[in-house]
Amino acid sequence: MHLVFWQPIPSFHQEGFLCALAQADWVDSVTLKYESELPADRRQSGWRDGNFQGVKLEQIRVLEVPEDTDAHIHIFTGFQTHPMIWAAFHRLPRVAQCRRFAFAEAPESIGLKGILRRVKYQVASRRIAPRLDGMLALGQLGVDFYRSVLPNSVLVHEFAYYDMRLSALSQSGLPNTFVGQATTSLQPPAESFRFLYVGQLIRRKGLYRLFKALAKIAHLQWVLTVVGQGPSAVKLRRIAERQGFAHKIEWMGMRPQAELNIYYSKADAVILPSVWDGWGMTVNEALRFGVQAFASSTCGAASALPSEMQLPKHVRNWAPFFESKILQGRLTLEDRAAYQKLATALTGEAGAECLRHILLTSHAESL
Repeated sequence: MHLVFWQPIPSFHQEGFLCALAQADWVDSVTLKYESELPADRRQSGWRDGNFQGVKLEQIRVLEVPEDTDAHIHIFTGFQTHPMIWAAFHRLPRVAQCRRFAFAEAPESIGLKGILRRVKYQVASRRIAPRLDGMLALGQLGVDFYRSVLPNSVLVHEFAYYDMRLSALSQSGLPNTFVGQATTSLQPPAESFRFLYVGQLIRRKGLYRLFKALAKIAHLQWVLTVVGQGPSAVKLRRIAERQGFAHKIEWMGMRPQAELNIYYSKADAVILPSVWDGWGMTVNEALRFGVQAFASSTCGAASALPSEMQLPKHVRNWAPFFESKILQGRLTLEDRAAYQKLATALTGEAGAECLRHILLTSHAESL
């Protein structure tokens, strides 16, 4: 079986998954075809080149036609959204020997723009669906969206971003900051509970919703570290000042990817308060460091978390949710070990097994 992944860039977030597939005994080869190299703005924000050991990397050629044999499975990123990728998809015959899957997050579907976007995808599905053997949708958020725009004849499978090898996870261990600490408490009980936000400071990321909730529990002992930058930074600072908890916010600005482990290692909880987020890689990163992650229901990654880590659907219930977590106290080493175990479900090996199951299931149902 030859797996060919069509992606915009060779993202290091995919290296664990693709390398695990390359070593799987049921896979003959893995090829990553990409539209362009890693852009400069991504490198400036700390992204690095991926280490795709065992994976063949090829830049997509103009007018390239995918190989059409019954031994090939092509997985196209997006949903009619990347020109070169989907041009290659449509060059395959409608009835092909190979199998074709789409792999995508759910696009933002809120408000009037969301309604129009959904209609756009429904129109696109009329052309795409007859050629698809299945849809790999990120999180339950993605499953719900693509089931609403695709006909029932196309199976929609829940998938995730599987970003790290199991061996790398086991070697990483718990943050060195806590080696030798007692398991009862990492810090004196009087020290503030530490929240962490990592991401862009834009309205879609929902920090204004988080601030509204935190304002109601400003009397409790907590600190929020904000790592990131964006056009909403000035407005968010004013909100914190106006609500009287500016002294509880640590503004770190944009930090290189290599430095993020410092912030994760100090945190008790990472928060994703997004109005909409197709996935949310900070969930993967938090669990990797043994930190609980609180994600809104409009984050694709929320379905990868146990229910006690999923933020209440209504923002009005966030304050009591956060209060209960603060009152439970700071994380212990035992807590961190338990949360890190959750990260095994998001490793490359887990993704490879998930894809194998999907391919076997979809093939059996097509017979």
